[in-house]
Amino acid sequence: MDVKFINPFLNGTLEVLEKMACIKPVAGKPYVKTNDTACGDVSGIIGMTGDAIGSLALSFSEECIIYVANNMLGENHTEMNKEVLDTAGELTNIISGAARKLMEKDDLKVFAAIPTIVYGKQHMVRHIVSGPSIVLPFQTEKGTFVIDVCLKSQLKPKEEQPTPAVEEFSSPASFPPSRQKPFDPKVVNPAVFGKPSMPKAGPEISQAKIEQDLVKPNTIEHKDVGDRITQLKQLLAETIATRDSMLKQLKDQPFMEVAQRQRYKKALPSYDAKIKRLKLDIMAAETISKMTQEDFENPKIKTNFQNYPTGTTRR
Repeated sequence: MDVKFINPFLNGTLEVLEKMACIKPVAGKPYVKTNDTACGDVSGIIGMTGDAIGSLALSFSEECIIYVANNMLGENHTEMNKEVLDTAGELTNIISGAARKLMEKDDLKVFAAIPTIVYGKQHMVRHIVSGPSIVLPFQTEKGTFVIDVCLKSQLKPKEEQPTPAVEEFSSPASFPPSRQKPFDPKVVNPAVFGKPSMPKAGPEISQAKIEQDLVKPNTIEHKDVGDRITQLKQLLAETIATRDSMLKQLKDQPFMEVAQRQRYKKALPSYDAKIKRLKLDIMAAETISKMTQEDFENPKIKTNFQNYPTGTTRR
């Protein structure tokens, strides 16, 4: 297997885990694997095609994937569960994407399908193409994982590559059958394609935006009480929208970068406090707007159960 198809997976893995989980795995010596037995307890498998065809398996020991999931999600899982398994599948997807971007720098176009997850001791990893695969082992503070890659180049030697005759095909309908239909990876090997990757939800809320909302004082210039109420309600709606966007992203993007997740979780209590304060300000302004001149000049304090008549002994 050409090294130009291997190095992107090595570098992509190191980049993704350091960026998304604050983990710096140590790469071991690559070796050739000639059987179908997985090198771990949990595997995320994804098929690829394009300038190379084959598949990638990201296999973790149980201890390692729990450790990675906890770092990525900011949680404390102690055993295998759905969230931990989802992490293996999503990491496979992300690392595949990072590797393919690195390949593009070498003018290589490789496309990936949807990953699936396999879990169990001594489970099997069967690649789309036959032949040995290259295994890149990694060591972390808690357990090991491997990148198991089996790709075959689809590129022809330069002297054998025909000059594309674009003028022969004036429309998609006139393309040969091989070009009329897009590649469907499920047809090639449906066993390695499962559920879709996690959705993204909304643009990232920057630290500058958070500081503007929470640190800088909100000065409201108003002509009268009614104008103040209008501006307070508008500010309340904007604050609630920002808070809700953070909550949605935390829910829909469990694999967001660690720094972004920490920024959101730190800011959310302050947004809740601001929302509560704005609601109180609006209530106070609405109360003032209903008061008459008589109420201002001769305020009356109504008694309640805490006010006792003169001479009454409180027991």
